[in-house]
Amino acid sequence: MELSPRKRAILAAVTKAYIDTGEPVGSKALTLMLKNAPSSATLRNEMSELCELGLLTQPHTSAGRLPTSRGFKIYVDSLMTPEKISDTVKSYIDRGLSELNQAPEKIPAAAGRVLNALTGLPVITCLFAGSSPTVRRIESLHIGRNSVLLLVITSDGRARNTVLRLGSEFTPALAEKFSETVKRRIKGKTVSELTMAYMQSIAAETGIDAFSLTPLLSAVFEMVKGIEASSVNLSDEAALYNICESEDAARRIISLVNAREPVLSMLDGIDGKVGVIFGKETGFRELETETVVAAKFNGADKYKGAIGIIGPNRMSYGQIIPSVEYIALRLTDIMTEAQKDMEE
Repeated sequence: MELSPRKRAILAAVTKAYIDTGEPVGSKALTLMLKNAPSSATLRNEMSELCELGLLTQPHTSAGRLPTSRGFKIYVDSLMTPEKISDTVKSYIDRGLSELNQAPEKIPAAAGRVLNALTGLPVITCLFAGSSPTVRRIESLHIGRNSVLLLVITSDGRARNTVLRLGSEFTPALAEKFSETVKRRIKGKTVSELTMAYMQSIAAETGIDAFSLTPLLSAVFEMVKGIEASSVNLSDEAALYNICESEDAARRIISLVNAREPVLSMLDGIDGKVGVIFGKETGFRELETETVVAAKFNGADKYKGAIGIIGPNRMSYGQIIPSVEYIALRLTDIMTEAQKDMEE
């Protein structure tokens, strides 16, 4: 959409003023904001045309104007002067991320809590599933006469553990047999290869030990099932109730996030450093009155994901966009280091 310089100036001024004050902007106020401002009558005509173009709206007849989602989009894409992230915000993010000691798959969600604390807005983070990871390690620890702790670690650093109570004693001989079976038939296999049928075939091959090994192999199957799936996390659900128009609207967004695939699809479509997706552009009715600001991160070939906020149309884009961009860049560094650490 091609706008005249005057219309661009008016749209920029109205949007910035609305972000700052939360109030509709009238023609008289505009005359004080614009350099070489035309008459109030001319400004009213220009604003009426911007309303017809779907970029401004008027709450009621005697009110000023405020931007629509389309107006916000044009403002962010081409009218806003981007701010440089401050050293204070950088330091805040760096401090928060320096304290992350989680497993690699849990780092994005932990970083989301840092961004949530910084902005006060709900944060969505996700990891995109790549190729199926291989089983790097399976350990068994005897913790009771009939109880064993099983630990599974994959090549991309994902870990699962469970305590299994057996019907008989977990003897040293059984532990050794299980370890040999893991080394020979499971270690190095991709997670997707460890189907129930495959695990049953392994048990069948163990002969007289099948009865004792089957519960252990079944437990391994349950632990790795879905371990390579993409994940989505929402930090601070309560913040949604502050920005949404109703509790039902907030609950619908929570349900959308819990469904995973819609959010993964939306965030995977982000191009460039930071994506700002307004209302209906998200493709989901649940988000048609909200805005998503998100950026992708990656850690070499194993860790790829996105982090961003869900907010109202009226928010400080000049501050939020560089913050989201910076935390995504730092996540790329952190996830790359996490991958190197897992490979050493």
